[in-house]
Amino acid sequence: MALIKEEKICPICGKPNNCQHDEGNCWCERVIVPEYILDLIPDDKKGKACICRSCIEKYTKE
Repeated sequence: MALIKEEKICPICGKPNNCQHDEGNCWCERVIVPEYILDLIPDDKKGKACICRSCIEKYTKE
């Protein structure tokens, strides 16, 4: 299944998210993303793309 371009872009910062779902195993499946970070995703992008590691690290530290 081909992914649309937006699925490769972080919905928070707009940079590449290194999504690997099209390869069957994404790095984000091994990461727990706090709910308050998920709340930063705009409603129209929720559930459509991975958050990048940089945003997860940035907002987890704050």
